[in-house]
Amino acid sequence: MIRIAAMILPLLLAPAPEFGQPSKDSVWVPTPERMIRRMLQMADTTKHDVVIDLGSGDGRIPIYAAKHFGALGIGVELEENLVRVSREAAQREGVANRTKFIQQDLFDADISAATVLALYISPGVMERLKPRLLNLKSGTRIASHHFDLGDWEPDEKIEVEDRKGYLWVVPAAVEGKWRVRVAGQDFELGLERRYQKLTASGERDGKMLHVRGARLRGTEIQFSAFDRDGESRNYTGRLEGDRLVGQSGGWNGGKPLAWSAVRDRR
Repeated sequence: MIRIAAMILPLLLAPAPEFGQPSKDSVWVPTPERMIRRMLQMADTTKHDVVIDLGSGDGRIPIYAAKHFGALGIGVELEENLVRVSREAAQREGVANRTKFIQQDLFDADISAATVLALYISPGVMERLKPRLLNLKSGTRIASHHFDLGDWEPDEKIEVEDRKGYLWVVPAAVEGKWRVRVAGQDFELGLERRYQKLTASGERDGKMLHVRGARLRGTEIQFSAFDRDGESRNYTGRLEGDRLVGQSGGWNGGKPLAWSAVRDRR
């Protein structure tokens, strides 16, 4: 009798979840499977990723990420009954060894290991989380169902069955002055950044150099600048440590040239 009572007691304490079930900062409304698939595709999820879902509900996003993308799925959920249901579902789907569900307030969760972060939470919570999201490692992908991040514009948008999804790639801190080295075409590059949006300027031999089309996606950067002979050259590269490195090519199909840049500390 004692063993039976011990098995029944958790069920009594943690009732079956219901759609619309209230929690501390939100209510539980699950994300449809097609949206989950598109969100994870948009984030280029692979088996090498750690997908963390804040407010994971019944665990469907971490489970889907593990089952269909081979990723490690982690769910953070405050409600005990939803955590229980998530663990049971992971067992049924055969991905218990690729998923983990933590009963915790999402504001207390350690999200530093995430390479992909999944969200379906209210605008107020999104805004409160924004500083933490911006401090994640550059290149981390953030996929959200329905709600955006205000003045931080998404890198991509999707629409699935009249539902909206958004993707942000955490931008690298590339703002500042750079000394660009590229065979015979060295110049100074100035970058200003607001989220992933860049404003660029340049100078060569004491004269202004027009820099156009500057874009940033995570750690990847691209822009165009004119060579000494007036030919426009396209630069693509990435931030590695405290250096920019990449390849550049002229619009007329000239030989690609390697380039690099270091910060100007003057």
